[in-house]
Order: sequence, then structure tokens, then C-alpha cells
Amino acid sequence: MSATQQSPPPPPQGQDKPAFRVRPARRGDGEALAALLAELGYPGSADTSTVHWVLSHPEMAVIVAADAQDKPVGMITLSHRPQLRLKGRIVTIDELVVAAAWRRKGVGKALMKHALERARVLTAKRVELHTHKSRGEVVRAFYESCGFQEVDSLVMRLT
Repeated sequence: MSATQQSPPPPPQGQDKPAFRVRPARRGDGEALAALLAELGYPGSADTSTVHWVLSHPEMAVIVAADAQDKPVGMITLSHRPQLRLKGRIVTIDELVVAAAWRRKGVGKALMKHALERARVLTAKRVELHTHKSRGEVVRAFYESCGFQEVDSLVMRLT
């Protein structure tokens, strides 16, 4: 069964891979997106008006992996903009999260694949992401398996 077909919830470990489908997020996904962001450590960050604003923004993409009931079980968000020094477009992956019960089942890889395809369509000169070092080696290894490499960078913020 392909990853784009719908099927029952994930089977126990060691059986066939669970089925999910990857699709663009919709306005009705707001509650599920908020729950996913809370799992990532950002509770209360996806109110309805913000979700609607982000989903309608022309330089944003929110892609979800949905289970058999069409409920998002993972999401990846990316933003894109032109950049002078690159002489083209830069894409930033802003969030990637998969619900705990769906981790290590190919959901993250499928979301990343769709995001990188979107970057290709946008003819991005660079795709980058920022992650907290505290997220650990598993997260780092995942991003490296997707082709990312750590760069010498310093992130500064004005809050």
C-alpha cells in the first residue's frame, strides 16, 4: 500500500507500515496543528486566526500527514523569500513535528520529501532549518539523513 492511500490506524511494531497521506493543511486542521505544536514544546501557539493567516500567506506552506480519519499526525511548515546575496529564493523549514505514536514510521521522511519538492518547484537556492541542540542526536541524525549538514552559524534574536 502506498503512503498516499488511507488505511486503519498504525499497526503494532513489526507489522506492515502504517498508511497515511500527505496533503496541504486546511483551515479545519487548526486544533490538530495546535496539538502537534504543543508536542513540539509550543503550547497555545496556533490559535484559529493565526492558523488561517499562515495558511493563506503566499510565502508559507503547511503540509500535513493525515491518518485514515484525515486527522493530521504530523506537519512541516516552510516559508520562502527572495534573498539578494543568493540571487534567488531561500526556503526555511520552520517546524517539523510528528505525533509521538506515529514517530519512526516514515511520516517525518514523507513530510520532508514533500517540503523539499516544494523547494525544488520554487527553484530555491538554499533550504535551511534551525533546531535546538537540546533536541538531541536523534533529531540531528534525522536531518543529516535527509541531506542537511550543520553549518557554522550564530543565531541571534531580538524579542
